[in-house]
Amino acid sequence: MLKIVTLLILLGMLAGCASSASDEWAKPGGTKEQANKDSADCLFEAQTMRGAGAGMTVNQVQYRQCMVNKGYTSNK
Repeated sequence: MLKIVTLLILLGMLAGCASSASDEWAKPGGTKEQANKDSADCLFEAQTMRGAGAGMTVNQVQYRQCMVNKGYTSNK
């Protein structure tokens, strides 16, 4: 049960990050929904475990490269 609760919390945090992170990215002809999905996918790929019980971190370089590889440019 604790694993399920932890997973739900992590997914909620990821969704929150994805919606705010995708605001800074633009892709010609892209939709907001697609940017949110691509951002969430890139965030997932860029996550790493910090150690037992220490949580997750996002490798920002890997995240940004993933978004660029999907055809996005940063607005910031």
